[in-house]
Amino acid sequence: MRNEREGAKEARREIRRYQEHINSPRLCPDQCYRMASPTYALVCHVNHVTGLFLSKNYYVIPIFLQRAHATLLELKAELVSEPYRKLVEQYLSHIAHFIVDFQCLAEDERQAVQYIPPALLALMPETLPEDLLMEGEF
Repeated sequence: MRNEREGAKEARREIRRYQEHINSPRLCPDQCYRMASPTYALVCHVNHVTGLFLSKNYYVIPIFLQRAHATLLELKAELVSEPYRKLVEQYLSHIAHFIVDFQCLAEDERQAVQYIPPALLALMPETLPEDLLMEGEF
């Protein structure tokens, strides 16, 4: 029988793999870092989620999950950012599931879960696609 901590360690390891690739130049084109880019807000929200997760400041993450997901839905599909957007959706789903599945919020903070978009929890988190991995990159 698996214990809860073991599952959390595995989930955290997979999230870490996503974090290592999410800002890769192969996925996130340079123009995404320009403030005039439609993708800029998405990149900022995703990077806020990453920073908060690494700091274990879980209480604020649902708000940024909501913002990132809303921005993702508002963006029109562009060939240049499509791989990034697909990876981001999976990454956000991993984070959402982690917060809910491993009860990362204190009892008096649990109301923050309401900000997590249901669509992110409806997705089944997938492992990082192997085609994104480059030998010796990380």
